[in-house]
Amino acid sequence: MFREAHNYFLKLNLTVLATMGILLAGCGGSPEAGTQASEKKVVVCTTTIIEDLCQVLASDTLNIRGIMKAGEDPHIYELTPQDTILISSADLILMNGLNLEAQMGNVINKQAKGKVTKLTNDTRIITAEEEDGAPDPHCWFHPEFYKIYLEKARTALIEIDPDNSERYNNRAIAYAKELDDIYAWGKEAIAEIPQERRILVTSHDAFQYLGQAFDIKVAAVGGISTETDPTPQDRIKLETIINETGAKALFVESSVRDSLNTMIKQIAESTGAKVGGELHSDSLGPKGQGADTYLTMLKHNLSTIIGALK
Repeated sequence: MFREAHNYFLKLNLTVLATMGILLAGCGGSPEAGTQASEKKVVVCTTTIIEDLCQVLASDTLNIRGIMKAGEDPHIYELTPQDTILISSADLILMNGLNLEAQMGNVINKQAKGKVTKLTNDTRIITAEEEDGAPDPHCWFHPEFYKIYLEKARTALIEIDPDNSERYNNRAIAYAKELDDIYAWGKEAIAEIPQERRILVTSHDAFQYLGQAFDIKVAAVGGISTETDPTPQDRIKLETIINETGAKALFVESSVRDSLNTMIKQIAESTGAKVGGELHSDSLGPKGQGADTYLTMLKHNLSTIIGALK
């Protein structure tokens, strides 16, 4: 569970000098590179997915900094004193919103001195909800919604760096075309799978928007957030769904707690289903492993799902 905000601030006071040294050293591999980076405005991104989007648009014009690393879960991430300094020094912070960042969001609201943009804060994004009414923050899995992320990120970058507006506009157009191509490929491939087989069962409830986009029924053992473990009743409910629908494949996830993936494997064994592979939900994969950008992650997930459900 997250530490209280005042604990962060206490640790911050004790480690501020050392942390500032780490931050400055991290801006570049050489004195020249560090000087160049320090002259650029700082954009802080809460998740690896948002960081990738900003790198696509502005890697050569702005100092893009990510808070989380590949495989880390934003639902339960604990900020470090270094993270808090980074937040307070940013010219712009891009975050998902809809409580994805949980405690991190509270610290951003208190500590941020620059502009904060929530990429889901748009009336065109129609959010799904859990039974208790909590909004589902995983909107990036619907390609049409992710294009809204792209638009809002582009606009925010232009606001702090208007001199490069044409560059950001052109890159956004090219990126949207790549996303449209993957979306069209995925819809065509999934349409070839019989409707009764299009059942996606995962460790936590992160894929409802993907289901909407690609006409797949989605179920999960865990809820929208990974902060709490599913109950025995949750497991029974999911096993009933699997038995009633004849779902043949269940999927583990790369960034959730081991207990959730363990339960999925146990349910697969008890129902006779197979584990269809590993999906990336709240974080991108490590560099060089085929899911380290949003586009490659989306294609990896779709390929894994298609291969298991055919």
